[in-house]
Amino acid sequence: MDTDLKELLRSVLREELAPINQRLDGMDKRLDDMDKRLDGMDKRLDGMDKRFDGIEQRLDKIESDVQELKAGQAELQKNIVENLGNFTEKIAHHVEDRTGALNKRVFEVETVIQRLTNQ
Repeated sequence: MDTDLKELLRSVLREELAPINQRLDGMDKRLDDMDKRLDGMDKRLDGMDKRFDGIEQRLDKIESDVQELKAGQAELQKNIVENLGNFTEKIAHHVEDRTGALNKRVFEVETVIQRLTNQ
């Protein structure tokens, strides 16, 4: 009788545990699916990280280039101001030289006219 009772208990337990086992199997499948999805998401995030790293490198390069351009522009402005000052001085000296020569000629012409009018 003990054997029959044991078999009966086993049978009852199997029947009662079968839905639980099915539910657990379903949960295992769902968890496996979720793991696969998470793995896919991890791969995509890794790809995004690589892309962001590339973007950061390009931004760093752009920032470096902008700094170089700013320095070059400042140097260029400084050179332009210096060169304009030098050219202005040269033009002023040239005008003074020409004005002096012209004044000398005008004085000579006036002297000649003065002599001619006095005669």
